Amino acid sequence: MESSEGEEVVADLCIVGAGPAGISIARELAGSGIRVCLLESGGPNVERRAQWPSRGEIDGYPLHLLEESRVRAFGGTLRHPHLLDGGWAARPLDPIDFETRPQRPESGWPFDRDHLIPYYVRAQHGCGLAPYDLVNGDPTADGRPAAPVQDVELETTLFQFSDTDFQDALPLLTNASNVRVLLRCRVAGITTDPSGRRVEAVTAVREDRSRVVVRPRLVVLATGGIENARLLLTAGSGHGLGNEYDLVGRYFGERMALPVGHVVLSGSRTVDDAAFFFRRNDATGALRIAERIQRDKDLLNCAFYLVPRPAAAATPAVRSLSTLHKAIGRRPWVEGVGTHLRNLVEGLPNLADMALSSVVSRPRTLVLRAQGEHAPNRDSRVSLGSRRDDLGVPVARVTWRPTAQDHESIRTSTGILDAVFRTSGFGYVKTMFDDVPATLVEGSHHHMGTTRMNVDPRKGVVDADSRVHSVANLYVAGSSVFPTYGASNPTLTIVALSLRLADHLRRVLTHG
Repeated sequence: MESSEGEEVVADLCIVGAGPAGISIARELAGSGIRVCLLESGGPNVERRAQWPSRGEIDGYPLHLLEESRVRAFGGTLRHPHLLDGGWAARPLDPIDFETRPQRPESGWPFDRDHLIPYYVRAQHGCGLAPYDLVNGDPTADGRPAAPVQDVELETTLFQFSDTDFQDALPLLTNASNVRVLLRCRVAGITTDPSGRRVEAVTAVREDRSRVVVRPRLVVLATGGIENARLLLTAGSGHGLGNEYDLVGRYFGERMALPVGHVVLSGSRTVDDAAFFFRRNDATGALRIAERIQRDKDLLNCAFYLVPRPAAAATPAVRSLSTLHKAIGRRPWVEGVGTHLRNLVEGLPNLADMALSSVVSRPRTLVLRAQGEHAPNRDSRVSLGSRRDDLGVPVARVTWRPTAQDHESIRTSTGILDAVFRTSGFGYVKTMFDDVPATLVEGSHHHMGTTRMNVDPRKGVVDADSRVHSVANLYVAGSSVFPTYGASNPTLTIVALSLRLADHLRRVLTHG
């Protein structure tokens, strides 16, 4: 149907974004009597020019360039080139991640981890992962050796890996009689009725600049932690939606990933004694501080990996080379460039030894890597930048602000790990926390928290059903609804929450 505005599509549900969240919802509703329109700004495959609209502005702590950290294509950021070789890591959030903790006023989900277990089970299957007992999971069930240290203060766990990128869903959805998939179709505006409490239309622009106007009963934004916030901030003819309490875009979270040191082994211990941590059967082992200790010491969640690397990797020269290499794709520029360059010059033999390790056997060490959360911070945020994209919409401006307390939590957790290593006779951790300049903390393309979930509209953008508090028919899917971030990669939880949301949407659209 053509109108003066372009093609008009009437749908029961308009899903914006064909990443893991949007595809999971559409796939659940395929074959039902519910009319679904799925809009995706990218094409069926990754195309360089499709990433240009993701360019934006960055300040705060150095962060990946925005056009490099997310992918506009069917499958979303699961299509990112850095996932091609090893796949993406999957693990549920932990029970403590859902808790309201007295010392942390921004903590707490509207439900506990047990509530999500049925959806995690479904998500495991939908993500092509082997079954995993979420209640009493056995980290050695895949035949891997036991962890080299055992202690009541530590917990062993597994991160699984999947190469599922949801490409099999494209023909399924394209062939479903109730689903319409519109690729290369960018949302340019979301308009409401005069009250501002109901979305009336979603306007998108095709590659040839023709327009599509979707008139839905319900809308789901599923475009990631940065773009979900940007769409809400620019919706309603630029007035914004869901931002009555200045919460949209606030509490931007990333995963804090960094090497915290290396293990000096004791006596006859060898690198191979840490085989529990090596990748095997599409899973890798990790250590966490027990939740009782996290509560007692007010620690944030953190997972630790022991990674076998050439011994030269623990030297200042190699660490500086790694930092400068990573800095190329981040903004703002890292501090201490002069010191890093001096380390390179003074450590040329170490750099040569590192290069040599790729062709001949060299002494190895165990690098201790941390993947930690940081506490929700109101000043860490997505806002609108000073520039506009080619559709005239303001670009995103991302300000990542992990705090000294977040770093200190990882330091304290590392100290607990070190004490256990020492008492068990495994060795000790030689940390790099006091190195100058400090090791670059890496974001992990995990953009969370910008439309956080809370039953109180003064504390969250969406309610427990992921509906925007102040808009009757607008929902948000993905990790932007996470109130806290945990230490696990977010995709499995994104899919679990999306399956939960799909069930809710089916009930609303079927029964009103």
